[in-house]
Amino acid sequence: MSAARKKAPPRLTPAIVRRLAAELQQRRAGAGLRAFVMAAEDIPEMAAMSATAFGEEALSPAKLRFYRERAHALAIGLRREDAIVSYTLVELHRGQRRVYVVETCTRADEQGRGHASWLRARMAGIAYRLGYRTQTTHVRRSNTAAQELNRRAGMVLVRAIDEYYDDGETGLYLARPLTDADDDS
Repeated sequence: MSAARKKAPPRLTPAIVRRLAAELQQRRAGAGLRAFVMAAEDIPEMAAMSATAFGEEALSPAKLRFYRERAHALAIGLRREDAIVSYTLVELHRGQRRVYVVETCTRADEQGRGHASWLRARMAGIAYRLGYRTQTTHVRRSNTAAQELNRRAGMVLVRAIDEYYDDGETGLYLARPLTDADDDS
């Protein structure tokens, strides 16, 4: 077994989450914005944002609780005053040293300001420092905004998967390596 496969990234413990939250709070996120790590009290607002943006494919409060409580996912976001304006959620696949971007969402009135790109860059840095080496996601062929966000984040098309989504739409599987260039600590 290679040395790279021997050591999986650490489990996402409450102590690690607290450290990440403290690090994020120190980051300059933009005028009037504060970065955060998802907490239980954020779930209803994030679920409402997901429902507005993604309709039937939205993350429910139960699904968000599942991600948070099982400690196999991490969500970070940005607030303006007390309102969440943007977030990104990733699944952490320790054995594969891979993070999978589940969802990135920005309120309609905050789109186009670079929030999602800022969050995705911070998440890549966090993932790299934790020991993950690949980032992946799926997007709908029709979702050109998500494709552009992922392109700006360095993701490249690996393959198209016919009928990936329940409605029969093709899914695009995107990936990128995480490298020391992502470590912005």
